Amino acid sequence: MESTQQRLLKNAERLMAENGITATSVREITDAAEANVASVNYYFGSKTELLFELLTSRFVQLDTALHAKIKSIEPETGQNTPSVADLGGAYFDTLIEQAFDSETGRMHPFVSLIQRASSEQEAVLDRAQDLSLPGISMLIDLLADSIALSERKKLNFPILLDMMFGVTITAISVRSNETRNPVLISAVRGFLVAGAERYMSCIAIDKSE
Repeated sequence: MESTQQRLLKNAERLMAENGITATSVREITDAAEANVASVNYYFGSKTELLFELLTSRFVQLDTALHAKIKSIEPETGQNTPSVADLGGAYFDTLIEQAFDSETGRMHPFVSLIQRASSEQEAVLDRAQDLSLPGISMLIDLLADSIALSERKKLNFPILLDMMFGVTITAISVRSNETRNPVLISAVRGFLVAGAERYMSCIAIDKSE
């Protein structure tokens, strides 16, 4: 049985994804969750903090899956460090897998929520993304290792992640479309991998100069 806190998070995610974060009131969330209107403040402090906890929990979930995916490709490569292509593909595949409900096949509302947050609550989104998580840290470490880069900051991690995330969101949108063109999704994956390889090669050239 779901707790009140779980019902608030679940219904807030659905409503904010469908209607927008600003347009969704605390009353609408509590009514959908069959909870007292004061419960949002009781459990989270405010609607903004509810959103932060919701985004954080989703990023942790994504990160856990990413960490497992990266660990799974390490033995397959036959080398100490997976290639940039392997790492870019692992990132893409993880987001695609997590973006869709395993039972219904429908796009998970957290994808729309992240898109909403990027335009309506960017500061909260950035705060949730800035948490140090093992999967993302492992991804960046291995990318740095792939070109023997000792200074992680030279990767400009926010730009790299934004690029990879934006490309993957495009593929998610394609898959959520009724046509579900697998060739196009594969092409978008290839675009992400090629972009990541090109970015890393430019960093490698800059490092050597």
